[in-house]
Amino acid sequence: MQKGKGKSNTNKAWAMYVYIAGDNNLSDAGLVDIREMEKAGATKDAHVVVQIDTEGEHDGSVRYEISEPDFSGRSHRIVIERLSEQDTGDPRFLAAFASWSAKRYPAKKRVLVVWNHGAGFMHTPTKDIGYDDSSGGDALTMGELRWSLEKAGFGPGKLGRLSILGFDACLMNMLEVAYEFMGITEFVVGSQQTEPGDGWPYSQVVRGLKKAATSESVAVNVVKKYIDSYRATGTSGVTQSALRLSALAAVGNSMDTLGESLLRILAENKGRILEARVKTQSYEEPTYVDLVDLTNKLESKVQNTKVKAACGSVRRAVKEAVVANGLYGGAVNNSSGLSVWFPLLKTDYVTRRSEYVTLRYSKEFRNWSRFLDALLAD
Repeated sequence: MQKGKGKSNTNKAWAMYVYIAGDNNLSDAGLVDIREMEKAGATKDAHVVVQIDTEGEHDGSVRYEISEPDFSGRSHRIVIERLSEQDTGDPRFLAAFASWSAKRYPAKKRVLVVWNHGAGFMHTPTKDIGYDDSSGGDALTMGELRWSLEKAGFGPGKLGRLSILGFDACLMNMLEVAYEFMGITEFVVGSQQTEPGDGWPYSQVVRGLKKAATSESVAVNVVKKYIDSYRATGTSGVTQSALRLSALAAVGNSMDTLGESLLRILAENKGRILEARVKTQSYEEPTYVDLVDLTNKLESKVQNTKVKAACGSVRRAVKEAVVANGLYGGAVNNSSGLSVWFPLLKTDYVTRRSEYVTLRYSKEFRNWSRFLDALLAD
């Protein structure tokens, strides 16, 4: 490790900004991931910068620049700034990191990775992402995360869209989560299932940041290298996918139609709908289910032409939105790359409903939550 204050303001083809919320039981894994970045090193094509908040390793947070290789061929993590203790669940700190990174390490294409435990859209009583044990378990809601990126200038601001918003965290690749970042980023990369503690294989991810690479090809590379890394170690039950956000509105529209169609035939088909749901691919958070598998199961159980047509529309829309889908292990065999919330129990539903209906997806496409209301609220 080296120390330095020198400016790294060359405008490169790529930059990767990694926000490691490690003040929890994943602290050691965060330090390992920085070493993986260091192993690959920055290049003439790509900046690599990271901010980490750890549990006990340092007082406060540290911002590192990963250097290009020196004369001996080795890259180093250079301490650029030491910060006071930060609450990674406070959106102001993510906004500050994102703004600082973009100004100091400019690039034509930018990847911002939020690294932590993940719980999809759920905030209370679980914690969706960015949680910080030393700050009372504070965490970022999806709305707060979007606010952070907009505050930094991404999306409608002067910095424009990110190329990729990465979630190196569990359970994040949901329709409702990805939709929150419409207009902020071109692609979202994350997992439908929980992630092993090793997370992304950063040395291989960094090496994929080439001048000629497109946003899509980098997103696809993350998915491929992630699955390859766990297949090599025999760690099964893993998923990773890349979503094109410009195609998500079509998914939302088709799901809205499906929700309306199910609502119309619910009285006569409630048992069949629930049977289809029980058989659908689910994950460590059992209320999250695979969207394509859900439509397959509904189509086989519910004999209604409008429901069947809506199911087909959902599948076609998901196929356009998911540009890469990787999985390894029988437990996740029916994963298509995109999940949706579909609780079975009234208690699960009423616990989460108030936060669910505040999501951008739920506000714009109301029929899925209306269907869930009719199915579970009474």
